[in-house]
Amino acid sequence: MKRRHLDANVVLRFLRDDDTKQSPASRRLIGEASEGKTVPALSAVTVSEIFYALRAAYKLPRAEAVSLLDALVRSGVFEVEHELRLLDALSRVRVANVDCGDAWLAASAKEAGEAVASFDRDFSKFADVEWYVPK
Repeated sequence: MKRRHLDANVVLRFLRDDDTKQSPASRRLIGEASEGKTVPALSAVTVSEIFYALRAAYKLPRAEAVSLLDALVRSGVFEVEHELRLLDALSRVRVANVDCGDAWLAASAKEAGEAVASFDRDFSKFADVEWYVPK
């Protein structure tokens, strides 16, 4: 079975259905996965790009963008890189109102049982992550 790493633009065309040529092509590609013909792979970086585009270009509220991506990741259609960590990061974006990069870093540190070193006060929002401020 062919594995295909999806770029953010393919997923955005699928989600937004806003291009007369690319959106149907994206639906067909992702539809092949439900037929067992391909495995569409999503990286955490791609999901972060999609989140940024949904917020910046499409002006979706943070909660709506996170819900859309959470459903996409949980759909079972995609092979998702570090799925549990990504779901944790999306939850942190929703709850703590932080950016994807900080949420990913916090989720990674939590998973490893390690601290985050940062000057960014956003890390104080995560009670389950040790925050170290370099001195």
